[in-house]
Amino acid sequence: MKEDDLYRELLATKSRGHLPDACAPRPLTDYANLVRHEEWRQAWNPESRTVGQVRELTGSIWSDAIAQCLKENGSAFIPRSVAPIYIDRPIVLQSGNRLIVHPETEIRLRTGAAGTCLVRNSRIVFSQAHPVSLCAGADTGILIEGGIWSDQCNEGHGRGGAYDPAGSMPGSHGAFLLHNVTGITVRNVRFRDCSAFAIQLGNATDFVIENITFDETADGIHIEGPSRGGIIRHIAGKTNDDAVALNAWDWDNSSLTFGPITDVLVEDVEVRPGYTWSELRLLPGTKVFPNGATVDCDIRRCMFRNIRGVHTFKMYDQPNFSKPEQDFADPIGKMSDLFFADIVVDGISRSDYYDKSSDGVFDICADIDALSIRNVRFNYAPGASDMAPYLVSVGPKALTRARGQTPADGWKEFFNPNANPVLTALTVKGVYLPDPNRPGAYVPCDDVTKLVHARRLSLNPDFPHSMPQGGIGQGRVVNLILG
Repeated sequence: MKEDDLYRELLATKSRGHLPDACAPRPLTDYANLVRHEEWRQAWNPESRTVGQVRELTGSIWSDAIAQCLKENGSAFIPRSVAPIYIDRPIVLQSGNRLIVHPETEIRLRTGAAGTCLVRNSRIVFSQAHPVSLCAGADTGILIEGGIWSDQCNEGHGRGGAYDPAGSMPGSHGAFLLHNVTGITVRNVRFRDCSAFAIQLGNATDFVIENITFDETADGIHIEGPSRGGIIRHIAGKTNDDAVALNAWDWDNSSLTFGPITDVLVEDVEVRPGYTWSELRLLPGTKVFPNGATVDCDIRRCMFRNIRGVHTFKMYDQPNFSKPEQDFADPIGKMSDLFFADIVVDGISRSDYYDKSSDGVFDICADIDALSIRNVRFNYAPGASDMAPYLVSVGPKALTRARGQTPADGWKEFFNPNANPVLTALTVKGVYLPDPNRPGAYVPCDDVTKLVHARRLSLNPDFPHSMPQGGIGQGRVVNLILG
C-alpha cells in the first residue's frame, strides 16, 4: 500500500464526518429561569488547581437549562461567561444535536456528582460480554465545539468519567464519553484538570477530533474498538498518560467495547518534551469473552504524521495488571499497514521512566505486517544519557511486581515475557541524529540497522532476589527495507 494513497483516503473522512455549524443556535441564557443557585462544600480549589481545605462554594447549576434548550431546539449555544457554568450531571446529546460553547467559558462538574462524565451521547451500547455490531442504532451527526471543560480532578478521588452516578457501565472513564456514534465532530475544546480520559470514543465511524488542548488530564484521546474512519489532529498539551491511544483491545475495566480499529489518521500532535507521559499507544489483541468467544482486535491502515515531543510509541501487549491471568490477549495482537512520518523524538532517561525495559522509540510486542517509518529526527544521540538506544525494538517485555506485602503473596507481570512477536516488512527512510560538531544541526544516520533491534528474554536465575523474573520469548524482524 502506498502512503500517499492511504493519506488521501483517510482525508476523505473529513467530508463524511464534517458537520456544519448549527443555524443560529439558541443561546442558553434564554433558559436562565431554569438555573439553580446552590451552595456546597468541596476540597478542590480551582484557583490553585489543587485539593486542599474543604470550603464553602456558591455556584449556578445549568444542567436543567442545557437539557431543555437541547430538547426544544436540537442545539445550544453557551455564550461567554466570566463565572464558571456548573453542571451536576452529564449533558446527553441525541442525533443531530449541536453543543457550542464560547472558547473562554468554563464548564465545571459540580463535585460530589460521583465522578461522572461531562458529556455523553444517548445510545451508548455497553458490550463487555460479547462482540458489538458496529454502530447498530448509533447516534449520528453530533457536533461539540468550544469551551473549557473540567471535572475538577474528581476532588482527588481517582479516575472519574463514569456513565452515571451508579457506575452502571464499568470501563467508562471519559470526560466526553462518545460510543455508538457515526458522523461526529469534536473541535476547539480545552480539557482542564480532568481526572479521566479527555475523550473516550468507540464503536464509532466517521469521526473528526481536532484542535484539542490538554491542560492536565489523566489521559488524552482514547479510541476503542470497533472503530473505522477517523481523523485526530491538531492536538497539544499535557496529559498524565497517553496523549492519543488506539486501543482496539483493552482491559475490561478500561473499555466499553472491543474490536478492530481501521483507517485512522493522527496528525499534528505536540506533547511536552522529556515528560514521562509524552507517549502514544497502539494496543491490538484478541479479546476472550467470559463465554469463551473471541474477537480479533486488529489495528489496520492507520497513519501518524507530524508528531513532536514524543519519546515512546507503545505498541506492545499488556495484560490487565490487576488480574493478568484472567484478562489478557490470547493470542497477542496483529497490526498491518501502519505509517509514521515526520516524527521529532525527545528522549527520557530510563532511570526516570516507569518502564525500565523500554529500549526503543517504537517499542513493539505485537505481530505487524508492513510498518513504514519516515523522516525521524532524534533530539538526542540514541543510547546517550540512559535514553532508548533504538528507533525500533521488537520483542517481549518483562516487569515483575509483588502481588502483596510479602513474597508469599506471589508475583505478577506487567507485560508478556513469553511472547514471540514478528515484525514483517519494516521500511525505514530518513533518520536524522544530532550533529556532534554543530549544536542545533542534524545529520543523516549512517547505519540505520544499528537502530533496529530484536529483543530476546531469558529467565532470571536470581529471581526473586532481583527483578524481573524474565521469560523465554523473543522477537523477530523479517525483511528490513532501508529507503
